[in-house]
Order: sequence, then C-alpha cells, then structure tokens
Amino acid sequence: MVLLLGAVTPVSRAWSEGERRVETHQRARGALELLARELTPAVVDTRMQFVVLPGEELSQAGASGVAPESPALLWMAPLGQNGQLRCVGYYLYRDQDRGFFRLKRIFIRPHPPDDPDRPNPYFPRLVNHADTRDLSMRTSPVSANWFLDRWDESAFAEEDLSNNRAVVSTVADGVIGFWVQCYDLLGEPIPWLSKAMYHPRSPLIYNSAAYFQMATTSPFDSGRTTVFLAKTPQAMKANRVPAEMEFSLVVVDESVSLRGTRVPTMQNLMDGKGALDMDASVEAFMKELEKAGIDRAEVFTTRVKLVNGS
Repeated sequence: MVLLLGAVTPVSRAWSEGERRVETHQRARGALELLARELTPAVVDTRMQFVVLPGEELSQAGASGVAPESPALLWMAPLGQNGQLRCVGYYLYRDQDRGFFRLKRIFIRPHPPDDPDRPNPYFPRLVNHADTRDLSMRTSPVSANWFLDRWDESAFAEEDLSNNRAVVSTVADGVIGFWVQCYDLLGEPIPWLSKAMYHPRSPLIYNSAAYFQMATTSPFDSGRTTVFLAKTPQAMKANRVPAEMEFSLVVVDESVSLRGTRVPTMQNLMDGKGALDMDASVEAFMKELEKAGIDRAEVFTTRVKLVNGS
C-alpha cells in the first residue's frame, strides 16, 4: 500500500496540475476571443467616442475595485439585434481580501429590456431632438465624460438584481494583469494621449475624439507615425479608432488566487516616444510576481484588427 501510494500521489498531482493549466488556458482564451469579437466592429463619428483610459477614471465614475495602474476600454459597436448600437467596456477588477481577480465587462443597451420605449439613462446620448446645438452632445478631446457623466455606482452594481439597465459581468477569473496597446495605420504603437506635448492636457491613454493625425503610407518628416496637435481653428478631431489593438493578460489558476498572497501593482513602462512598452511592462510584472512568491502565472496575448480602423 505504501509503494502504491507513493506511485499514485505524483500521478494525481500531475493530473490536477494539468487540469488547472487547461482551465486557465480556456478562461484566458475565451476572454480574449470575446473581447476581440466585440471590439472588431467598434465605430466612431462626430457623435460617438472610443477611449482607453486609466482605471482610476472609471473608479471616479462609480466602479469599485478597479485594479491600480490598469487600463479600461469603452466603445460603441453594432452588437444588438439588426445591428443596433451597444455600449461596451472592459476593465480589471481586484479584491485582494477575498482573492478575486477578474476581467470585467459592462454592457449597456439604449433601452432597458423590460421597457423598450424608455431611454436607458446609462446609455450615452447620441442625439438631442429638442436642441440640435446641445453642446453636451459633443465628444471631448480630453476626457471620457461622454460615457462617464451618465454613470454612477448603481451602473456597476452587478449584484443588484433590479439593475437591468447596465449589465456588469465577469469575463474571466484569475486575471491579475491587463495591458492594452493601440497601433496606428503603419503598425506602430500609438503614444499615450496623456504624454502628448502639444495636445490639450488629458489623462486618457487613447481618445478617438482627440486632435491627432496618423501617417498613411510613410512616417511624417519628424519620423513619427502618429502626431498629436494643439487645439487651433485648423486642428480637427481625428474621430477614428486604432487600426489594431493588442492585449496581454496575466492569469493564475484558482489555487494561486486563493492563497492570500498580495498581488503586486501593475507597471506601465514607456518607450522613448511616449508609447507603452508592453513587453517590458509584462516582464517587469512577472518578476514582481516571482518576488511575491506567486508562481504558475501565465501570459496570454492577442492582436485584433479593427474593421473601421483602416
């Protein structure tokens, strides 16, 4: 019996380890596939916005538990029946005390499902029939208020069963790191808007309504491929989404999440042009995980081409 137990224990441990690894891969890949599917048809125009913002901005709008130094995404896409627009967002949630590390999704319809004739107060306003010159309808070149001004804590109350106006759900458990990289038409990383020298000051990472230009066939004379502009009578809002986007997730299995170890804060390391150096950021985070004694963390990456980004 002792010999048999000694032979079975390593096999059982290896089997359990394999099952956890498969489960981790399925969760991460499923999350990235859903994100890519919903992001690909993202749309913008002079009345709509696409933003990548620091998670702290989402916290100020009422979201709880947003992971420090993590990004959030907000956009519009024809994901409803007959191509109806929906508001979609993704962000990283972290509750250290309970061991919850989750990639979250917020999904908002223009009308509550139980009352199709009543406007949803959380859905961004696209038109004001009573006042066609309503300045509040304009998307801002420096903020995400077109989305955030209409949200509060109730919008993110996923445990409130009576809240059917904004659906917040968990896309994947065990996600402890989340990075977003935007690319321009020439495949170069787009610098963060918050790092721009000439553009009006903004805390955002990417904003479709910012003043910028993308090179189409060759870099500008400065050697750059995306250039931010100062606000002048001649400067126009870009009103465009990135050509491509890349996402990296760092995921751990359930056994790691429940050990109570404090997960380090994410790092956002920048390159010389003010763009995120995603590889360096992920590598630095993985080293911090090792120091914290968190092993078996895995990195998953995908790159998505946006239909309306070309």
